[in-house]
Amino acid sequence: MKKGFRYALLATAILLLASCSATKYVPEGSYLLDEVRIQTDNKDIKPSSLSMYVRQNPNAKWFSLIKTQLYVYNWSGRDSTRWINRTLRRMGDAPVIYKAEETERSGEEMTKAIQNMGYMSATVEPVTHVKKKKLKLTYKVSSGKPYKIRSLKYDIKDEKVKEYMRQDSADTYLTEGMYFDVNRLDAERQRITDNLLRNGYYKFNKEYISYTADTVRNTYQVDVTMHLAPFRQHNDDTPQNHRQYYINKVNFITDYNVLESSALSSVEINDSIHYKGFPIYYKDKLYLRPKVLTNNLRIVPGSLYNEPDVQRTYSNFGRLQALKYTNIRFFETQIGDTAKLNAYVMLTKGKYQSVSFELEGTNSAGDLGAAASVSFQNRNMFKGSETFMIKLRGAYEAVSGLQGGYNHEDYTELGAEATINFPRFLFPFLSNDFRRKIRATTEFGVQYNYQIRPEFSRIIASASWSYKWGLQRQRAQHRIDLLDINYLY
Repeated sequence: MKKGFRYALLATAILLLASCSATKYVPEGSYLLDEVRIQTDNKDIKPSSLSMYVRQNPNAKWFSLIKTQLYVYNWSGRDSTRWINRTLRRMGDAPVIYKAEETERSGEEMTKAIQNMGYMSATVEPVTHVKKKKLKLTYKVSSGKPYKIRSLKYDIKDEKVKEYMRQDSADTYLTEGMYFDVNRLDAERQRITDNLLRNGYYKFNKEYISYTADTVRNTYQVDVTMHLAPFRQHNDDTPQNHRQYYINKVNFITDYNVLESSALSSVEINDSIHYKGFPIYYKDKLYLRPKVLTNNLRIVPGSLYNEPDVQRTYSNFGRLQALKYTNIRFFETQIGDTAKLNAYVMLTKGKYQSVSFELEGTNSAGDLGAAASVSFQNRNMFKGSETFMIKLRGAYEAVSGLQGGYNHEDYTELGAEATINFPRFLFPFLSNDFRRKIRATTEFGVQYNYQIRPEFSRIIASASWSYKWGLQRQRAQHRIDLLDINYLY
């Protein structure tokens, strides 16, 4: 009990000492920003959603209790030439000095954010409370009554775009009676744009969509009209309907140098082949099999331009270890009355082979040892961006203190490991279309390890066959070990 009481007393003394020195480096006439709070009078407006607009936050607390980093900084002396003072300041955090202009800007940004939610008469009032050289700041939010959309109208003169919007109207973010939320209005612009980009509108962007909002006098209701601007190549051009584009040809350029001019005429090409209707241009030697190129392509000639297909193509080629960069460019062409695009998939190859060395020292209870390993990697083993790796390792350690009259007193280890990774789903009896849809990698691996100690010797061996894949919209990675064999002698 006495010992516990002493620890509690010591902890209290440290906290008191720290609290006394919290404003050590706060200049006269200034205040340490000790606490920041956000209070709202509306349960639908969460303080957590407004915290991102606070431009000044107090020094961080450990476990929401102690400003440890600030206290470490304040333990330093004023003589900055001494190394101990410089070290303490680097380890700690300087005090956050309250700035009225930052508070004003935070209040303005908060007000704008709340008004964008539909509370057009919202106000944010910063309230300060000063005690000695410490200041506590509270942002008091008064939301007021929200504005609601009374009616929705559409000013769409482009009949084809209007039809696409009608077909997709079930997924709209806008409804009559909803709050006049600027964020949802903007999200609707982006949703419509994404839908049109999936249906051939290569040049469309959300800036073509705008709104006018008229408030009903003496009420909190708004009449909203969505407008679609016609297409203009230049400001002084005659307005016209937005054009749909079809994919005409897809070409591969496998030796593109991103450091040189981006013009296609500057790309050095010595030879070409045609594979299943796709021209493939290269400089000296084609380093990837044509089938690998077409299997990772998602842009289909003859189909409407589709932005997600372009992004999937980028993603597929980005998985190939043999490539360093991928760039897809489109060029317009007119065939009859149809607007078309010629696509160029330009690839920059990376360094295929690499060798690395590792050295390490060990100390196990006074027994000294050393280990070394060398590994070789080839990222394009069979011209399909297969990654092959082989690693050799050796270790030695002098073993002491053993009883029993062993002939030798040392530890020796020899090991080898080899893996090969295929950037595709390898399994018999599966169709090529199914394999293309699954963005999985297949990995085979073997390991062998031989260990000799004074007490025993043993062999450890293993072999594996596994699949790895991930979904584009999820960060999770999945793995299936189809085969995992381990042998211990």
